[in-house]
Amino acid sequence: MYQEQRLVEIQKFLQEKEQLSTKEVMSIFDISRDTARRDISLLADRGLVQRTHGGIISNKEEQEIASYNQRLEKFSKEKSQIAKKALEFIEDGQTNFFDVSTIVLKMAQLIDQPCRIYSHSLDNSIMLSSNEKIDFYLIGGKFYRKNRFYYALNEAEILKNMTFDVAFIGAAGLKDGKVTFQDESDAILKKLILKQTKTKILVAESKKFQQSATYFAADISEFDYLVTDHSVTNPFSSQIKIIV
Repeated sequence: MYQEQRLVEIQKFLQEKEQLSTKEVMSIFDISRDTARRDISLLADRGLVQRTHGGIISNKEEQEIASYNQRLEKFSKEKSQIAKKALEFIEDGQTNFFDVSTIVLKMAQLIDQPCRIYSHSLDNSIMLSSNEKIDFYLIGGKFYRKNRFYYALNEAEILKNMTFDVAFIGAAGLKDGKVTFQDESDAILKKLILKQTKTKILVAESKKFQQSATYFAADISEFDYLVTDHSVTNPFSSQIKIIV
């Protein structure tokens, strides 16, 4: 088992037990003490667990990321402002990608320019279905209920033959300049979209720099713009343009 796979499994065990000793990690995965300590250190460095004397405990208060519906209920003034700023990048006739994100969903509510939009988000599809100015394409596949998106390998492969003018990408976490997500399939799709896009725009609240999720999709330096709610003192990239 690769280290990243083991880290995911450790977190799953931790959700059930809420605490694990170094000895338990060694026993569960049949690894040495040094390997177990390295895994624990990496999880702690990413802010996903808290270290204790002899093991780790869950970091629920800081790191639990609410389900999509919970986040939607807490839609904030800041998210609306970010969405309005991001919409300024859209021009008539563009081909764009809209991510699974409450900020991007707000964009879908407000958009008025005629353009083509691709998305794997159920909520974006519902929101845009009645907008006669939008030529909308849903990227289908298996439905992931918690964050309300679709993914299938054959659907994603179709995107390799496309070019997007602009992609609007959200994030579950931005800690240490790493753009991370809760779902592996979601992260895989984002990696592919970024390869096929001319202008890459990250839309996220500044608090996301204190959060981290399990699956890595990109470094923040891979984006052209960050649209956020407050000034970011260390965006981990001198190249990215920050819009507040």
